[in-house]
Amino acid sequence: MGTSRDLMIGETVIALGNPFGLENSITTGVISAKNRTMTFSSQYGDIKYDGLIQTDALINPGNSGGPLINIDGELIGINAAIVNQAQGIGFAIPVDKVRQTLVKLFNFRELNKIWFGAQVEERDDVSKGIMVSSIESGSPADKAQIKIGDYITRIDTKEIQDILDFEKCILKKNAGDKLYITINRGGRELKVEVKLEKAPLASVEKLALEKLGLFVQDLTPQLAKQLNLWWVKSGVLISGVQRNSPAAEVGIKEGHVLVYVGQYRINDIEELSALLKIMQKGDTWEVGIVWSDKFGEHQGYARIKIR
Repeated sequence: MGTSRDLMIGETVIALGNPFGLENSITTGVISAKNRTMTFSSQYGDIKYDGLIQTDALINPGNSGGPLINIDGELIGINAAIVNQAQGIGFAIPVDKVRQTLVKLFNFRELNKIWFGAQVEERDDVSKGIMVSSIESGSPADKAQIKIGDYITRIDTKEIQDILDFEKCILKKNAGDKLYITINRGGRELKVEVKLEKAPLASVEKLALEKLGLFVQDLTPQLAKQLNLWWVKSGVLISGVQRNSPAAEVGIKEGHVLVYVGQYRINDIEELSALLKIMQKGDTWEVGIVWSDKFGEHQGYARIKIR
C-alpha cells in the first residue's frame, strides 16, 4: 500500500477493474488534479466528497471500487466515480483516506472489547513507529508505564509503522493476553509488557452528548406518531441539542431522527453506540436525518466534526 500524500499532477497512474464485466481490464492515464470536491446524487440526496484525485485514466462501470496504482505498483487510490457528460474525467478516493476508514473498521476496542488505553498518531517518518498521544488513567498502557511521546516500534515480533498495523496486531488478541512492546523514548529503546483488559463500557447517552452534543433516545411507534413520522419505522430520536455543539453548528434540531451514520443504517440506540465508540476527535462523519413539519416530510444529510 502506498500513500497519497506525495502525488504529483502529471504522474502516471493505472486503473484496474472489471468494466462492463470484462475482467482484469487495465487503463492508464495521469493525475489531472488533486483535492477535488465533487457532489454526487444518490437515493438519499446529494453526497459531497472532498479531497478526490482526478485522473484521465478511463473509469467505466465496473471499475468503481477497483484500485488506482502508480507505476511502482503501489495502491494510491480507490476508483470511485466519473462525470457522465465528459470523457477522461474520473475520480478516486485517496488511499490515505481509505486507510483512515480501515483503522475504524479494525478498531480492536469495538470489535473485541479490548482495552489497551493509549491513543496513537502517525508521524511522517514511519521508521520511527507511531507516537503515543494520550494515556487513559488506570489503563493497561498506564500500568505498563507507557508515556505520552513514546514511539511504539514493535508489538511482539511485528514491526509497527502505522496505526493500521497497531490496530490489526491487537485485534488478534483477547482480554488477558500479554503484549511485549518495544518503544523508543528519547532515543532509548525500552521493552514493556502490557496485559490487555476488557474494555469498560460507556453509556451511549454520555457519548452522544460528549462527541456530538446530542440528547438521544429510541424512536418508539408512539413517539413517531406524535411527531407525524408515521413513515419512519426505526431510528434514534434527537430529544435535545446542546448549544454551540457540533450538531447545532450543522443545523440539527430537536425532533429530528437519526437514521444513518456514515454508511450504516441506524435502527436504535444500541447500533448508534457501536459507532460512537469508534468516533475520534477531529473525525468528520456524515449523518442522515429525517423530520416532519408543517411543510411536509423531509430527509437530509449533514457532516459533523467530532469533538
